[in-house]
Amino acid sequence: MINFSYCLDAEGNLVRISIGEHAKALIPGGVELITTAADLEYPLPWTKSVADAVNEIRFVPYPQVIGTVAAAVHETRKLPESPFLFVPPATGEAPEQDVMDLIALYDDLPADAKGRGEIEAALAEVGIQQIPLLKRFVPEMYEGKVKSVPSAIVRQGWISHTKIYRKAQVR
Repeated sequence: MINFSYCLDAEGNLVRISIGEHAKALIPGGVELITTAADLEYPLPWTKSVADAVNEIRFVPYPQVIGTVAAAVHETRKLPESPFLFVPPATGEAPEQDVMDLIALYDDLPADAKGRGEIEAALAEVGIQQIPLLKRFVPEMYEGKVKSVPSAIVRQGWISHTKIYRKAQVR
């Protein structure tokens, strides 16, 4: 039985899936960022491409992929796309209320305050990061009224491997 697959996250990054691990993650089984979207767009000779990932899955005999997330890749020759960003699994944890308190404090500080960097670092230690501005509106991670492409983040959003703590407010 195959124990891996690949997908593309909301930003277009190539993510390795470990079948059977991290079932409650936003990207179930997501364990490793293999290639960034920028590297996929402008690859170097050693860059693992989407085609390489599909071929790696298709190399596994079909009976070994039946009933797994890799079966769809094997059949369609296309990688699934997740509506979420890949965030690596974290080893540390923090109580949800502490995380929400830090996020509220982050919002209260001026944009150039030293404390903002310290809050970002503290949240990063437990696997929580900011939701970046993407080239398209992703309702799973953004809120706001956007007529076409989001142009700015009004209020920062926060995401971990398993949860969106707050959607990013965009315009």
